[in-house]
Amino acid sequence: MHLYSLRGSTAAAVLLLSAPAALADLTAQDVWSEWKSYLASSGYEVTAQEQDTGNGLALSDISLVLQIPEEEDSVLTVLVPGLTLVETGDGSVDVEMPSPSAISIKGTEKGEDKGSAVLTYSHTNGMMNVSGSPEAMVYQHSSDSSSFEIGEVVSEGKAMTPEQFSARADIGAVSGRTEMTKGDMRTFTQQAEIASVSYDVAFDDPESDDTGNFKGNLEGLKFDGNGSIPTTMSPGNMAAMMEAGFDVTGNFTYTGGNSSITGKGGGEDFALSSASGGGGITFEMGGNSILYDVVSRNLDLSISSGELPFPVALKSAEAGFKIDMPVSTTEEPEPFALGVTLSDFTMSDMIWGLFDPAGTLPRDPATLIVDLGGQARMLFDLMDPAQSAAATNSSSPPAELHALDVNKLLLSVVGAELTGQGAFTFDNSDMQTFPGMPRPEGAIDLQLVGANALIDNLIKMGIVKEQDAMGARMMMGMMAVPGDGPDTLKSKIEINEQGQVLANGQRIR
Repeated sequence: MHLYSLRGSTAAAVLLLSAPAALADLTAQDVWSEWKSYLASSGYEVTAQEQDTGNGLALSDISLVLQIPEEEDSVLTVLVPGLTLVETGDGSVDVEMPSPSAISIKGTEKGEDKGSAVLTYSHTNGMMNVSGSPEAMVYQHSSDSSSFEIGEVVSEGKAMTPEQFSARADIGAVSGRTEMTKGDMRTFTQQAEIASVSYDVAFDDPESDDTGNFKGNLEGLKFDGNGSIPTTMSPGNMAAMMEAGFDVTGNFTYTGGNSSITGKGGGEDFALSSASGGGGITFEMGGNSILYDVVSRNLDLSISSGELPFPVALKSAEAGFKIDMPVSTTEEPEPFALGVTLSDFTMSDMIWGLFDPAGTLPRDPATLIVDLGGQARMLFDLMDPAQSAAATNSSSPPAELHALDVNKLLLSVVGAELTGQGAFTFDNSDMQTFPGMPRPEGAIDLQLVGANALIDNLIKMGIVKEQDAMGARMMMGMMAVPGDGPDTLKSKIEINEQGQVLANGQRIR
């Protein structure tokens, strides 16, 4: 099955199992009509057998059919055996899902089956209550535990045994609330807490000796999100959705977790394990920008492979990445930000021993922090697949850089530390002063501590020769001046409006 098919089927199943608020009586038909409307707006064709139970609706043979965007004659079909909507008498509706429930997923291309699977959903004391009004529904849901298991997998006409492929996720206690209001847009707020999530995926390729097993768990999960989505969506055209007002923000956190990957590939065994003391993901998508901010704390990573001479062990107090950027064509420059954090990074002694067996270099934890901001004008629409492909294959830059702010630069490693801060603007009408790039103007202040001690250590190790070290020291003398402390150099690098480059007031270009 296609990856898109799997994502689409999962989204459809979750919507029916734990859906998306205002005070008024709701009927079962109100809830079912809103679900059908939401799914139809996402591109699904929805049918079901509906039976009036006197106090609600019994739904059976629920079919969701989706034409896969940008994949001609490819269709995803999801079949849910049934569920019941029960009017409670207090103006709200309970959603009752049998446990277990076997959800069938099938993908076809040009009328031929490409793959299928059965997703079995089970829960203990699972409940969902829908209140509010037809225009503003409130979903309250909880369960003591639940699980999803994939089985009966068929790929390219061949059935796979459980030994060839298996996948299961177990979920601890869950509680959550979603409020969704329908007007010109669908607006929502959502909060959820999940005690734990564990997963176990394994495969054994029958046509080779490749195998793999992926296991892991997360603890103390929380999610908080809100946003607006168009009442008619275009799943295959994110650019059109954002232009129509798609705007979503979310924050996901967890208190700890671990994962492991073991298997064989190309005849070599491999293993990777990791543990984390917590972290999170913040994302925003809307208007003309997209933001991802990912962080993991107290990360512990180990890797072993037949291609490595020994196991590799790495640790970091914090590892993070942030990007905030415009994603569509802009007439004027728009703000952007980019950040990388790797703090208190350490390696095992076996790795150090490869290049420093005598222990000459200080083995203090290393830190890298880069915090950049600025303004750029996008020259293509990142969310448009055709424009994105054209930009990838083009020799022209995808954006014009107009300003760059170095908010923080810190590199501390093997006893030396480099710090910096500065800002530059760029004249995109002048591509001659600095051939091939817009002319910069601005300055950056740099400080380097421990450089001479590091050079001395590299000479002792035989990595740097005396004559090369002399040239490096002369270069530092030209570019920098003594700082306030011992073995400290500082430098102010400026580029003026004439394109001249100066170091501490001395012209070097």
